[in-house]
Amino acid sequence: MGFEEIVAVEWKSFGLGDLTRYPLFTKEFLAFLKKIMPPHRHEELVFSIVVTARKPREAAAA
Repeated sequence: MGFEEIVAVEWKSFGLGDLTRYPLFTKEFLAFLKKIMPPHRHEELVFSIVVTARKPREAAAA
């Protein structure tokens, strides 16, 4: 069974500057990314996508 009414409601890019605010990555790793990634990619390095959907009516009733 799949989902219905799938909608991407938010799409946001994160650059290296944004990633420094989150404790997910070490300073060393961020410095490494800055060194190896082309400068034009520094502002859009990763993306966050929020998606909404619902179960099909048949599955929701079961």
